[in-house]
Amino acid sequence: MRASLSRLALAPFFGALLTSCATMSPEECKLADWAQIGQRDGSEGKTLAQLNDRAEDCAKVGVSVNTQVYQQGRDLGLRSYCRPDNAIRVGLSGGYYFGVCPPESHAAFQQGYEAARYVYGLRSELSNLDQRIETLERRLRDVNRGEEKRLADATSDEQRKAIRKAIDDERRDIRSDLSETDRRLRRKRDELRSAEFSLSNWRY
Repeated sequence: MRASLSRLALAPFFGALLTSCATMSPEECKLADWAQIGQRDGSEGKTLAQLNDRAEDCAKVGVSVNTQVYQQGRDLGLRSYCRPDNAIRVGLSGGYYFGVCPPESHAAFQQGYEAARYVYGLRSELSNLDQRIETLERRLRDVNRGEEKRLADATSDEQRKAIRKAIDDERRDIRSDLSETDRRLRRKRDELRSAEFSLSNWRY
């Protein structure tokens, strides 16, 4: 057996990284096809922490995991998961790679994943910057629309003068923020174009 339960010592670390813990009902434990379950976990890039969770769930109803059969299924699933083209899919979707691929495929998978994950990160940054610009433009429109009312509510020339200054300062700050955000947006677009080009030419 290539991997024993002793490898599950890493489970607490990996468990914190997984988005959710595996759960199996008593009925699922009693009817479990461990080869199929292992293959599914492997094809999804799950760590052996998943097996640890399943073993704990099933132990509560007196069912033992067939570790060897599970591992055989998981190894088969990893063959599907650890394809370099899947590394691109995982990276571009914002998924996480937990280093589960065997040595012969790990390096290529890691390289493709990191290149794709970088593109994903840049796209996320661009989306955030676009939203930031929309928010600032909306704030500027609100300031402009509200100027007349704020001035009309003033009861003295001195108060109106102070309101005009405050509005001008606010507009200046918003426009400055808009300008800086737009510069960042253009830089990130250039970075994204370069990263997407590199990814499109990535070979494995």
